[in-house]
Amino acid sequence: MFIGFGNGFRLPLYYFDVETTGDDPQQDRIVTVQYQALADDLTPTGLFQVIAEWEWGEKQVIQMVLAKGVLEPTWDFVPLGNRLRFDLTFLIERATKWKLIDWDMAKLKYFWFTKPYLDLAPVLVMLNRGTFTGSSLHSFADKESGARVPKMYREGLFPEIIDYVTRERDAALDLLKESREVIGDLGDRRRRPVHKGEAKP
Repeated sequence: MFIGFGNGFRLPLYYFDVETTGDDPQQDRIVTVQYQALADDLTPTGLFQVIAEWEWGEKQVIQMVLAKGVLEPTWDFVPLGNRLRFDLTFLIERATKWKLIDWDMAKLKYFWFTKPYLDLAPVLVMLNRGTFTGSSLHSFADKESGARVPKMYREGLFPEIIDYVTRERDAALDLLKESREVIGDLGDRRRRPVHKGEAKP
């Protein structure tokens, strides 16, 4: 479940995603949180965990996720996903609403400065030749827009939501693995050789 770091340290990567009823964490709430440990080649290992609000209630969902360490400013749970800044910000806001965390501005700044994560969003922008408009995941993968999730939730289409988040995970990981190979090849061609007396970057 770990990926190699340059100095031999191995990074515990987890696919991570949050579905919500809307974009405003002050009014909307979390529908599902899903995560899965990843192997060195970014293939999933173990079980794909989907924690659903309709089964546990939002507060319990957040408590279970916090127990994994996703909001700890450490390297023990390194999230990998798409639009992670939105997902993590939404989780912080809802955890605060339920009084599960009590962060001041200094702690919030420390979290964003310290927490390691790998976000697919910048890769999608570069795939879209640097343009933000049209750089969503469903523009480059066989998946529907996440905008359908709130409607499915209101209509009680819970199995369809599970199917959606599973296909979203597959799409994100497939695109990330392919992009890593392409960008890695570019890096191999562009990387400067380390000359004697120089420190490795």
